[in-house]
Amino acid sequence: MRALPSPAGLQAVGLRKIYGSVVANRNMSIATQAGSIHAVVGENGAGKSTLMRLLQGVERPDGGEIFVDGVRVDFTNPGDALRHGIGMVHQEFMIAPDLSLLENLVLGEEPVKRSWGPLSWIDWPTARTQGQALADQIGALIDWDQRAANAPVHILQFVEIIRLLRRGCRTLILDEPTAVLAPVQVDELFALLRNLRTQGTALLFISHKIGEVMALADEVTVIRQGETVFHSSVAECTADEISRHIVNGELHHVANDEAPQPQSELLSIASLNARSVNRSHTLHNISLTIGSGEILGIAGVAGNGQNELVECLVGLRPSSGLVTLNGIALSALNPSQRRRHGIAYISADRRHEGLSMQASIETNVVAGSHRTSPISHGGWLNRAAMRKIAKDRLQALDVKYDRPSDPVSTLSGGNQQKLVFAREIATSPQVLIASQPTRGVDLNGIAAIHQLIRDFRDGGGAVLLISEELDELIALSTRVAVIADGTIVGTVKAPASNLPLIGRMMLQGAAA
Repeated sequence: MRALPSPAGLQAVGLRKIYGSVVANRNMSIATQAGSIHAVVGENGAGKSTLMRLLQGVERPDGGEIFVDGVRVDFTNPGDALRHGIGMVHQEFMIAPDLSLLENLVLGEEPVKRSWGPLSWIDWPTARTQGQALADQIGALIDWDQRAANAPVHILQFVEIIRLLRRGCRTLILDEPTAVLAPVQVDELFALLRNLRTQGTALLFISHKIGEVMALADEVTVIRQGETVFHSSVAECTADEISRHIVNGELHHVANDEAPQPQSELLSIASLNARSVNRSHTLHNISLTIGSGEILGIAGVAGNGQNELVECLVGLRPSSGLVTLNGIALSALNPSQRRRHGIAYISADRRHEGLSMQASIETNVVAGSHRTSPISHGGWLNRAAMRKIAKDRLQALDVKYDRPSDPVSTLSGGNQQKLVFAREIATSPQVLIASQPTRGVDLNGIAAIHQLIRDFRDGGGAVLLISEELDELIALSTRVAVIADGTIVGTVKAPASNLPLIGRMMLQGAAA
């Protein structure tokens, strides 16, 4: 095995990964150091996920080398990476919900006090002592007897980290660890990560939130189109510099404007209730109004009823109560009828709800308009008109594609999302229900979509904006309503000035 001159903890040199004709990673290099937090940023589809799979042993590189403590290694599976002290905390936690946190901690690595034939007895006192010692070491408060299904999401994340530390991991890869956390939970996570850094752990922190990178990381690497294009200490670069490298040019900023005052009430939700179906969240007595020319943001820790609320409003989930648009009752109408009355919907799940993945790009972008003139006449499809309208809609949001007849699955995730947005606003609806509208979209695309939302508002439309990005809600919303445990616990005006209150309400359900 060849040793490197540098004793870097985990180092990748010239990694390459090819899938058919697609080069996912090319000549990619990155290194971690003990006692350092190294952020990895880049657009959706830049190659971050592929790089992490290579470093974790999920996949093997087609070229290049990986070193641990200066010694070349060849990971054939995640177990090899674990044995070399490399562990990863995924966005989807590897937690068994029906087990206690202590049982999850040792699952697959149980300390055994004695065995007899095929039978063995778990040494639970030792397991608890080990877990508590590690929790104390990194500053985490864990109730080890709590059932995982009842634990807050950041506690589950802490258990994942402690589990990897218990297995001897010295380098931790964290994939978008703040994506599902409320602000106070983010603060607790950052305190824990800083403790780990102080104790000598090397951390690879994958994020798309540049503010978090500037606040937490020691180093930053930007990945673009499968290559590492920028590396710097965080102290020697700026947020704008990082952004420019991510998008390969100047970042087009959209200023936070002064939102106009809402006009007449447009959408009204009164005493909305919905039962749990297939483990979905119940909704309790939700009442909201949105005025013409207003953006109402919905904030909440993921899984507190946001998706269920959206489904009720667009007609995908049965509910009781009253939903009206311009005084017209929508509650008994199906999704198609609600669309015709002026409800547009951007689903957070574009692959299963927002798009037909095997249909063409042009078919997807005109869907919903295909029965109306000029696309359709007397039941006959005018393909020339369809292609012209499709091209105009795609061009309006700068959707990158090869041929409009290609399947929409050939688009990147960000371009798929922009296509959905282009289709939904093209018919001039009265109300736009936008759930995670910028998920998977690059920085300039986010700026463009934010401006489109503002333009829709300025034209007299009403927007219900559901987002896990508090920065997005603050930047766009006239008011923010907080949902917790399936009910609206309060509404906050001037959200930019009341972020701590929003965070407390997200976690505690305290009324404003």
